Order: sequence, then C-alpha cells, then structure tokens
Amino acid sequence: MPHLIIEYPAGLADAGQVERMLTAVHAAAAGTGLFDEGHIRVRGWPLAHYLVGGERKSFIHVQCRIHAGRTDAQRRMLSDTVLAALRGRSLAVSVITVEVVEMDRDSYAKYAPQESE
Repeated sequence: MPHLIIEYPAGLADAGQVERMLTAVHAAAAGTGLFDEGHIRVRGWPLAHYLVGGERKSFIHVQCRIHAGRTDAQRRMLSDTVLAALRGRSLAVSVITVEVVEMDRDSYAKYAPQESE
C-alpha cells in the first residue's frame, strides 16, 4: 500500500521514459515518509482511447489509492510531491493531474504469501 496508478496516452513515452516516470513517482511517494517503501506499488497504464477537453491532447494522471485515515495535510503533501516529481520530466503533455483516493480498509482484501504485513 499505496497503489499509484499512472495513466498516460499510449505512445507518449518510450519504455525507458516510462520506467523513469514510474521510478520518480515511487521515489516521491517514499520521500513523503507516509509509507513503507517496500509496500509502494506503482504501475503505468497506457491508454489508447481518451479525450481531454473534447480533444486528443496528451496528459498524465496519477491516482494515489491509499488506506483511509491520513490527514488533509498528508494527502495534499502526497499529491504535491508526486506532481512535482512529474513536472520535471521531459514529456510533451498538456496537463498533469494527481488525485488521492482513500480506500476503505474494511473492504480491502489482499493475498501475498511471501509478504508479511
């Protein structure tokens, strides 16, 4: 936990750029001190079909799915830190957005036989 899902247009970046983007987002989340680094999950989701403002403009959107219970200030720090990590990338996008979504602990299920949590 958390799950950081990066959505972006397919073809926006080559494999190396995507890997660096994933690494930057992981480092940003770890740098907040809110999570155990070994539990941070980051994945990229290239999209073939999308519109931004009714047009086919490039974008990056990060959804930070975390367990409920963080303060407003902690959630804001996470979104600001992730946004700052992506702003410095040399990707041609019209907008970068980040949102923090709280997951209900009671409905979250997990199976990880090699992981002790």
